[in-house]
Amino acid sequence: MKSYQQGVALITAMLIMAIIATLATSLALGQQVWLRQTQNLADLAQAERVRHGAYEYAAAVLVRDAKNANTNKTDHLQEPWSQPISLPVDGGVVFIKIDDAQARFNLNNLVQQGQSVPDEADIYRRLLAPFAPPTDLVNPLLDWIDEKPDTLAGGAEDLDYLNLDLPYRTANQPLRSVNELRLVKGYTEKMVEDLRPHVEVLPPTANRTKINVNTADKAVLDALIGTDSTLAIEARARNPFETAQDFQRLFPGAQLKQNTYDVRSDFFIVTVIARIGRIERRTEALIKRSSGSNASASVLWYRQPSIQIVIDEDKS
Repeated sequence: MKSYQQGVALITAMLIMAIIATLATSLALGQQVWLRQTQNLADLAQAERVRHGAYEYAAAVLVRDAKNANTNKTDHLQEPWSQPISLPVDGGVVFIKIDDAQARFNLNNLVQQGQSVPDEADIYRRLLAPFAPPTDLVNPLLDWIDEKPDTLAGGAEDLDYLNLDLPYRTANQPLRSVNELRLVKGYTEKMVEDLRPHVEVLPPTANRTKINVNTADKAVLDALIGTDSTLAIEARARNPFETAQDFQRLFPGAQLKQNTYDVRSDFFIVTVIARIGRIERRTEALIKRSSGSNASASVLWYRQPSIQIVIDEDKS
């Protein structure tokens, strides 16, 4: 009987020790999670500070370029602003990249003061050709943007969209994002993603924004000229175009419209990736820059594609 009681006591003691060990492990894990969460919040706050500093840096670079008498007449891919950089910061690193927004076709150029712009529609139609079916997708977009209730040939107005399973109306205003194309009749998600590197949505202005022939890619230049643009790309690699006329001389037979292209820009997309500890924050901003001796730069909008926690096996 005595040995039986001793056995029960031993088992009870072992159970108590197991429970205590489990509780201790749970508390330790909980504390570790809490510490990790606290560190992540601190890293996120630091990434936010770094982000603001990065945009101030990018704006300063663009303003300096605009005030420099040697560089303020043109914007091209051989200038310092176009070179991406990585900078060490407290707790991590920040990557800054400036892209010329006017290297892309501005979709809001299609409609100005409530009227469609044939020259811009022709450029966009040529730009669409490699990515879209043979049906005309220009008119549906014109109907989406303009305020007129009349439906263009092959276009779509409220009635077409209200008859969908998930009904909605046309915007009847300038686009706010390239993503908005997904709502327009005939545009597929794949088509929008294929177009994305070549198009942009810039704020409505009194005058249309012009394509910068010093920075535009081949697809955009092909659409602008209406023929192969390899000659222009090779020429600007040797010497960037100093005037729009320099570009025009390369294509004497092309039906180029002077108000559709230029050699300088006012709008830029700045991408910032801040990696602090386990936090990686990626943001983009549209910056508008004025020119001249009193040049300035202002952020028109921010967008935040992602915040993610980076799993580093060496630190986990």
